[in-house]
Amino acid sequence: MPLPIALIVDDGTPATVAYGVEPEGVRVELFPSSFTRAFGQMCQARGVKGKFTVMPVPARLGRIDQKVKGCPQAHLREFISLVKKLIAPNFDITPEFLTHGLVMNLAKGGYNRVYEDDWADRAGVKEMTDYFALAMRILDNVGLRSNGVTSPWMAGIKNERRYAEAVGRATWRVYQRRLAWYFLHILDKGRPRWPWVTWRSRAEGLTTVMVPTNTNDPFWAPQGATSARALKQALDNAVEKMLTADGKSGRIREIFDAKCPIVLLSHWQSLYSNGRCTGLAALEKIAERVERIFGDQVQWMKCSELAALSIRRNEARGKHK
Repeated sequence: MPLPIALIVDDGTPATVAYGVEPEGVRVELFPSSFTRAFGQMCQARGVKGKFTVMPVPARLGRIDQKVKGCPQAHLREFISLVKKLIAPNFDITPEFLTHGLVMNLAKGGYNRVYEDDWADRAGVKEMTDYFALAMRILDNVGLRSNGVTSPWMAGIKNERRYAEAVGRATWRVYQRRLAWYFLHILDKGRPRWPWVTWRSRAEGLTTVMVPTNTNDPFWAPQGATSARALKQALDNAVEKMLTADGKSGRIREIFDAKCPIVLLSHWQSLYSNGRCTGLAALEKIAERVERIFGDQVQWMKCSELAALSIRRNEARGKHK
């Protein structure tokens, strides 16, 4: 059986806030449709699958099913259309909470003076369930169905039992799906792991699985390169650390040899690379090496498929004990 491989992309959005650019310190930055299209087409051509975040309320600029401040409606509609056409067929679409910033006040409107990661570490199951259900409904309103949740930063890590239950209950409330999953843990060093069950209600038939990445984002640091030469060197080094040209070393080789799923991590802004799209080019280089070196020994899949496979694997192992 081939080893699963998946790509997790966080922070997907048509627009975000750029700080320290104008005198007032804030402006809205659009991610060009050409970039969204290039990412989708590359993944389709290379067979890349996994999870792609679409933020329901990016940077508190507004709900994507209504209006996003500073983002023309035509641009917003095109982003959603491209995600549906080129990305969603091969990627699970998940919210990354609601804003990836300050917590929305569901009862009164506006925002609380607390960030989502701090809030998640002490919120109750019902409160989080309502929050995640709204995030899923916003995505559903624009035709993007979700089956899980992505944590902004390390949100929920100190309250994971309740967090996992809330993900499962929100997924059931909105879509009547009995299996839900979320991404929180990054295992970029040491022994990699398969996804694991973090919450289950046997009486209701609901299960939540945590799908970790077994790598960190190799393209995050290179964004800060001060010259084209430094950027190229940083990205070349990042690719080599992931998988050398001969396939004999790198984090991907370590994961493969450990017979664990190869779950890669990147971010929308890392791939965009401040408009240079060099992170996307480096990602394609990694995908090409994976295809050339491992061939049919690996199989790209969505994270929801990996979560389901992990449960079947655990059940099979249990029967043989």
